[in-house]
Amino acid sequence: MKRHTFEGYVSRMEEIRRLSSPNLGELNSADEYSERLRHNFERIGVLAGENRKMLDQDLFPLLDSEKELTEEQIESMTSLGEALMDASDLEMLDLPIMSLISNRLMEDAQKKDELSHLLRQLDIEIATCYSMMNMTERIVTCPKVSEGFREKGMAIGKFFLSFLDKDKFQKLDEKSRELVLTNSRYAIVFYEGLRCDSGANRENLFLIDKMLEISEDPFYLESVPGFDWNYFIYRTLQYAASGTDYNNEREFSGEELAKISEYSDRMEQMMESDPAYFTELDRDLYIHHLAVRNRYLVGKIDRKTYQEKLLSLYRKRNKDIRDDQMLFENILFPVDYICILDPENMTAEERMTLKGMYQDICAYILGVPNVSVFSYLLEFFAAIIRYFIEIPSGLTFERMVLQCLAALHPPTYIHSMMVGQLTECMCGHLLKIRPDLFLGICGCQKLEEVNTRKASILDFAYHAALCHDFGKIPIIDTIFVYGRKLLDFEFNIIRQHPQMGYEMLISHELTRTYADVARGHHRWYDNSRGYPEEFDTSKSPVKTIIDLVMCADCMDAATDSVGRSYNKGKTLQHFLEEVNEGVGTRYAPWLLELFDSEHVRRDVEYLLTSGRQQNYRETYNLLKNVQVKGKN
Repeated sequence: MKRHTFEGYVSRMEEIRRLSSPNLGELNSADEYSERLRHNFERIGVLAGENRKMLDQDLFPLLDSEKELTEEQIESMTSLGEALMDASDLEMLDLPIMSLISNRLMEDAQKKDELSHLLRQLDIEIATCYSMMNMTERIVTCPKVSEGFREKGMAIGKFFLSFLDKDKFQKLDEKSRELVLTNSRYAIVFYEGLRCDSGANRENLFLIDKMLEISEDPFYLESVPGFDWNYFIYRTLQYAASGTDYNNEREFSGEELAKISEYSDRMEQMMESDPAYFTELDRDLYIHHLAVRNRYLVGKIDRKTYQEKLLSLYRKRNKDIRDDQMLFENILFPVDYICILDPENMTAEERMTLKGMYQDICAYILGVPNVSVFSYLLEFFAAIIRYFIEIPSGLTFERMVLQCLAALHPPTYIHSMMVGQLTECMCGHLLKIRPDLFLGICGCQKLEEVNTRKASILDFAYHAALCHDFGKIPIIDTIFVYGRKLLDFEFNIIRQHPQMGYEMLISHELTRTYADVARGHHRWYDNSRGYPEEFDTSKSPVKTIIDLVMCADCMDAATDSVGRSYNKGKTLQHFLEEVNEGVGTRYAPWLLELFDSEHVRRDVEYLLTSGRQQNYRETYNLLKNVQVKGKN
């Protein structure tokens, strides 16, 4: 295995990531934008083919082999894994492949009787586990995936902690001692996200105390003379201070909060003592924010004072730079503000402030394309979704998620628009020829009511279709894996999006009625196949709309070329032949009667051509306008 073969994979993945989100600054019109996307995805198809070949012929055989790896193979795989985890300015280029590589290298390292080599590999593995835990933690419908990475990371952390025994520590070489110190501290991060677990909270703070004691112990200070103890102490304090995210969601006790507040005050004092050093690690606004939040949670300041201080810090944020620290300021600060509000008793001032924050967040995220901190963005936006408070006079949940889809993944946004328009079109025609299919929808109990409430039914069908893919938001980084075939666990992740969309939509009053459509849009008409398997669409009062959206979803996916780098889109005629073959099983029988109409076929064909082009224009203008405003 030649090292340059793996380097080719990295460079192709970098190119694919850039091609999937064209730089609008290089484009002069919406038509040029759509043409560039089509051209780019043709190129992505070529690059993906080369990647699949390399994976199938070179990497996967090594991963599956039980033979001991050669030094050259270890070096090549290690180099590839590190590049995929942090390739130039493209963060987390291919974390799942990195995870497979790390697992294989771990298996090999465990067979060797060489402790220093094992510790070096565990250093890579623990970082991989944490990244995979964060990536999969957003899949709230299947927590076991994330828990598996958490448990593995904790086990590795305990292994490192065992070497803090002074007799064991003394026997290590200096590089291994540094790895033990670094990863004993790093083990603390695996307690993130463990909600309402008092035992885990105690363990978390015990580890923090232990790390701070070690940082003051002359034995360790003298054993690793070149170690950066300031960084070690600061990161330990930061792990403690950030544990109270989302208004103390983890439910630390009053005594524990008092200790955390002391730690965050100490972190703030460290920053003020040497701002040149510490502001290289974190923005001072973020450090001040953590200290203020923990003072509020422990009762040192009241809610009103905390709101004022939080808003004061928020107004000082940088709205133009989109690195990880700016995401804290532009998205995490508003999340913390939302978390302390009482939705039932908000003041007029709080509503107006929150409305402005929502607008700011959307403007910020819409300027995001090509951002290098995508995983942070998804993590924080998942929190915005979780805690979103609907304001009738402000941005609705539906509109906010759609705008963020436009920013995070334009092809999915355009697809959502297309499915909405196709569903509305087909629904309008179906209301004329089979009004009986809409009984039970929008409160219609009689055919006369269907006829008098057509506008309401069409509005419902359109908006339900627009929202059908909301569950993809937390897993966009899996959705746009264009450079290779999806791994089995990635397919399983993607299969979670209907249920995640259901849970998002049902949490908000204005979108609650669309939840069944999101949940059922991948179920076959006869419920024989599709997912989630436990959902029987025949029992849903909006069964007809589910079947329309399912057809529109398949139609747009089949006929579009963007996002389908492996082949070109089908013609409408080819798709209708597929419908004919699947009538009664995959597709509703009444679709035959619907598409037998020349008027229906003509309208649908228009939407798939001119309509799709218009959606490209609107998406380009939406993103371009935000970027232009951001420069002014």
